[in-house]
Amino acid sequence: PDDPPEQTDGGPPDANAALATATRAVVDDAVWFATEYPAAVATYRDAIADAVATVRSVRATVDEEAAIATEQVDAVAAAGETAADRAAAALEPHFSPGPRIRARVDRHVAVLREFAPRNDVDRALEELDRMRRDLASVGTAIYVEEEFSRDPIYNRLFRRLLAPLPPEDPERGRVTGGTLVELAVASRDFSTYAHRPYDRDGVDRDRIPRIYGDAFDSERQRELRARLGPIPQPEDRVEELFVAYARRPPLGTRRREAFEGWPRELDGVPVHVQRYPDAETAEARLSTALDEGATEGRAPVDPEATLAGSDFSGNASADGNATESGNASDADGETDDGPTAWHRFYHREAEGERYGFDEHAGVQYGYLVRAGEFLLATGFSGDAWEERTGWHGRLRHGWVTGA
Repeated sequence: PDDPPEQTDGGPPDANAALATATRAVVDDAVWFATEYPAAVATYRDAIADAVATVRSVRATVDEEAAIATEQVDAVAAAGETAADRAAAALEPHFSPGPRIRARVDRHVAVLREFAPRNDVDRALEELDRMRRDLASVGTAIYVEEEFSRDPIYNRLFRRLLAPLPPEDPERGRVTGGTLVELAVASRDFSTYAHRPYDRDGVDRDRIPRIYGDAFDSERQRELRARLGPIPQPEDRVEELFVAYARRPPLGTRRREAFEGWPRELDGVPVHVQRYPDAETAEARLSTALDEGATEGRAPVDPEATLAGSDFSGNASADGNATESGNASDADGETDDGPTAWHRFYHREAEGERYGFDEHAGVQYGYLVRAGEFLLATGFSGDAWEERTGWHGRLRHGWVTGA
């Protein structure tokens, strides 16, 4: 859905509205790729094929009758416009095929309109052949995979995953060119990567990194759910996403071989997202999760952000903003002033990873927040918040730190 769920009277406040809006944009686009993309691409290719068929038919008639009429030029022009409209309806606003198709059609139609009044059949046949080939070239599977790719994704969803991007190069280029995002819509059994594509035509194949396997596969999803403990709340959940921010492996050089390995070797920083029908349901699931763990105040996850009242450990809410159980819900005293304050949440149920892990499960420390109808969690580790720095990695460029 493009619009946020409506709030009913007496429901919880729309906590962290900016983060909710940014998350909604990411989730909506990710679900589109998981569900509607195949049909949209098929519609696009059908639209191109129909236009090509019209051009081919007109060309055959012109050849047979040894004459070209203005009405025939109008027919191929209309076929191109129809293809552009159908393609746009299928793929926009995720991609912009309409202007590309119109640009190709218009240049051929302009030539045909010049030579049709002269009844220059040879020149008209030549231009119709060019138009047919030009249109057919944008309807191939290879063209679609390159220009409207979902593996990797490199359209507005990629930009939304990195929002807000630096406004100008070269910093903007460093962010988009240096970040790789793993994306899995677990609720739709879909996963892919999002990053700037490598120039496979301009460099040797051996220099291009090779990543084996699926992005954030089911085994890693299971591992993260275990690490999150009570946070995954499947009741009434509409969508579940796993996102991981990693450094995009650079091209290989004479001194450094190109990366070759599995996604987990990229050491991406994960984010877990759960969507519920409305903010009230999300608030109830947050309360359940908080009751099964414990919190120590709130803090932003943005490594550059500061909040008034933060102490050396990043604890930004030592003001008693909590429920009787010791855990604050997002309905309590939440505002959108400054960067989003996340619950510093910990629990003891996860499998241990430190000293004595065979005997003791250990504690998992991380960050949890509700934003509108979403629950988001990140930064979970066996290391306490105050005992680790620089854990954000490429997450510093993620939408969750920018709102």
